[in-house]
Amino acid sequence: MATEERNDNGMTPRERLLRSLACKEVDRPAVAGMTTAATTELMDYCGAAWPEVHTNAKLMTKLGLAMYPFVGLESCRIPYCLTYEVEALGCKVDLGKKNSTPMVKSNPFYDRIDEDLVLPKREEVATLARNKVILDAAKDMKAEAGDMLPTIVGVTGPFTIAGHLVGVDNLLLWIITDPEKAHKIVKFAAEYERMWLQEVEKLHIDLIQMSEPSASWDMINPDWFDEFAGPYVKRAFSGLEDTKKVLHICGNMVPMLEQMIATGADGLSIEEKSDPYKAVEVVDGRAALVGNVGVVKPLLQGTPEEVRQAALRSVDAGFNIISAGCGLSALIKKENLQAMVDAVKSLPPKRR
Repeated sequence: MATEERNDNGMTPRERLLRSLACKEVDRPAVAGMTTAATTELMDYCGAAWPEVHTNAKLMTKLGLAMYPFVGLESCRIPYCLTYEVEALGCKVDLGKKNSTPMVKSNPFYDRIDEDLVLPKREEVATLARNKVILDAAKDMKAEAGDMLPTIVGVTGPFTIAGHLVGVDNLLLWIITDPEKAHKIVKFAAEYERMWLQEVEKLHIDLIQMSEPSASWDMINPDWFDEFAGPYVKRAFSGLEDTKKVLHICGNMVPMLEQMIATGADGLSIEEKSDPYKAVEVVDGRAALVGNVGVVKPLLQGTPEEVRQAALRSVDAGFNIISAGCGLSALIKKENLQAMVDAVKSLPPKRR
């Protein structure tokens, strides 16, 4: 593992990110790959590519560790999809291609929620579907990263898992027509995720980043979040004692930042649809803010200068950790990622 020069205070990237996540004083914001972080150029650089990475622990570790030497993002993160939990619970999954992430291809419980909704045994969770691959890769990634780089494992939120299991349209309809059924499937997902997080906790990973895109304000209103999503995220998080927690939700989440804070997350990851200045004002230091450089514009479709300006806007607003606002497109060019990293790392002293 390559090392980085420390600052005058001897701060490593891991120390900086963990202090940033705790809203403590740092020399500058951390700049990290908080959500799904891989590109085809990165895959070529390290010799580990999708879709093989999804089922091979050694390749997954290799790709997870590569972002720091490739472009300077101060983190290592696995895995690369929001499908592995539901695959373990019975969904069919297409693992995708080199430039596309895995996709759920079936919703097995939409018409048999009453008879077939049975949690796996606790001792089985670590061996289901791709779970062992991810645990093995995370263990090796932690060993290689040591005390220099922060380690991140991505997981999926209960409301999104439930939507995969029964179909998002069905879940949203049940909230209106059969709330008891909606609660049942989200509770099931939360209990499974809680067990999974307890397995992750054993590895002493620095933080988990939970993606809950189906609970966006674009999909559900704050009242629905308070009843059908937030409490179950909090329940899933209760499987962790020491591992830090970052909750990511897509869309404009400024109207629901209070709900995100109420889940107990240490950090809130939000995308560019959320005004960074308003977000900082609402959160007011009660959790770290992560983001919110746009994945499509400017990271995928913009110029390095546009990326630099977007990153500096998040810095100026007061974000604690600068990152892409959502999972990286595999087609983002290195020069644009480099522009985001360099914009943060080259901040003059008066901006720090």
